[in-house]
Amino acid sequence: KLIANIPYNITGAIFKKFLEEEKQPEKMVLLVQKEVAERIVARDGKESILSISIKVYGTPKYTMTVNKKFFSPSPKVDSAVISISDISKKNFKSKNSEKIFFELLKAGFAHKRKLVIGNLKKVLKAKDNLEEFFIKIGLNKNVRAEDLSVDNWMEISNKLNL
Repeated sequence: KLIANIPYNITGAIFKKFLEEEKQPEKMVLLVQKEVAERIVARDGKESILSISIKVYGTPKYTMTVNKKFFSPSPKVDSAVISISDISKKNFKSKNSEKIFFELLKAGFAHKRKLVIGNLKKVLKAKDNLEEFFIKIGLNKNVRAEDLSVDNWMEISNKLNL
C-alpha cells in the first residue's frame, strides 16, 4: 500500500511511477490538489489522459476535501484525499499492449477539441478507415477523446491489433 502526502508538482509522475511498475501497490491513498482529484474521477463527466491512465490500472475514489486552512503555511489551493483500489495490470496482455494503449491514448488526446478519429489518423497511417471501425465497435465517429471511457479506449486498443 502507498499512503502519502506528495508534492503537488510531481503528482502525475508519482502515479505513473507506481502504477506502471511490475510490482504495483495494491492500493494508493494520496493527498493531492483538489482539482487534480476531481479530474481523476471525472467529476465533470469529461475524461482526461490522467483519469484514463489511472482508471486503466485501478478504481479511483474521491474520499474527502481538505481545506487549505488546515495547513500551515496555508497554500493557495484546497486538497483532496483520493484512493485508488484494485490496482493491477489485468487490462494488459503484455508490456507491448500496455505501450500501444498509452500511445493511442496520447494521440487521441493530442488535440482536445478535435475528434478522436482525426487525432488517431495521424498515428495510424495504415488504418485509413477509422470511421467504419468506430461504427463497427459501436462508437460515434464524431466523438471526442474526453467522452470515451476506459472500456472504450481498451476496445479501440485491443481491436486495432497493432
